[in-house]
Amino acid sequence: MGRLLFLTLLSCAASAFADARIDQARNEAEVVWYTAMNVPDAEALRKPFNERYPFVRLTLLRSTGEKVRTRILTEARANRYAWDVVSFNLLDIDALDREGLLAAYASPEAATGYPAGAAGAHSAAIYVRQYVIGYNTRWVKASEAPKSWADLLAPGWAGKLAIDESDVEWYAAMLDYWGRDKGAAYMRALSRQKPQQRRGHSLLTRLLVAGDFPLALIHAGEIEREKQDGAPVEWVKTLDPIVTSPSQVAISAKAPHPAAARLLVDFLLSREGQRVIESRGRVPARTDLGSGPGAELKVHYVSAGLAPQFNQYENEFRGIFARMP
Repeated sequence: MGRLLFLTLLSCAASAFADARIDQARNEAEVVWYTAMNVPDAEALRKPFNERYPFVRLTLLRSTGEKVRTRILTEARANRYAWDVVSFNLLDIDALDREGLLAAYASPEAATGYPAGAAGAHSAAIYVRQYVIGYNTRWVKASEAPKSWADLLAPGWAGKLAIDESDVEWYAAMLDYWGRDKGAAYMRALSRQKPQQRRGHSLLTRLLVAGDFPLALIHAGEIEREKQDGAPVEWVKTLDPIVTSPSQVAISAKAPHPAAARLLVDFLLSREGQRVIESRGRVPARTDLGSGPGAELKVHYVSAGLAPQFNQYENEFRGIFARMP
């Protein structure tokens, strides 16, 4: 009886808190979202958010991550705080966090359905890029495809893998997961396989589809989109780890509309918001949507703690994978 009374009181308190927050958001009447997400994808999220909260006007400012970060830092130096919510890549989020510009917020939507590393004290992942080995099925049978990162070191794959010439994030996260000694030794061995290098994962994907090379270090989401269009490509789901780079969402420490900001973040992290993100061809950070690859992936999230040493990792990567004359 006592436990039932406690749970009833707890439920009533949670409901009253939610009602109070909605009333506050109603009074604020607006939420300002700075984002690096492209306009069509952001607009696709606006409609269901407005249907859920018709009393909150969602104002979007969209630009590249670098421009959004610069604008926020410039406004902060001028003691101007116009934005409520921001979403872009992990390194940009980390730059704002180190300046003390992000509010602590633990969304109840992130309490379940998200893997370890997806949500922190000041930000949470809304979609991800996953670094995987993709292959052209006309060149490579599924039974013959690499099953692990170590398999890429077999003599038969020499010269047959393509990588992005600026995959520093993947390099840093692999060393973070494996440890510096093991990770660096692997990277040196991989460089001796003489991987081909191109600029940009979208280009790598197009060339893999075209059959320019049999294997590529690629983003899983791009392979999935190509598969939907009937392209002869697949990706390896047994890698340990699958380096996962999140696009994060966070709230301003001095948000003009803090209650509305929390409603927007909760929506972006909710199943409804995540399904909209998925419908736009992105890989949602939520893992309980009943979709996805159908396998238990060994995911390793890129850590914001790598950001201060990014230049060092970049120099190491370029030194190891320097193009041969």
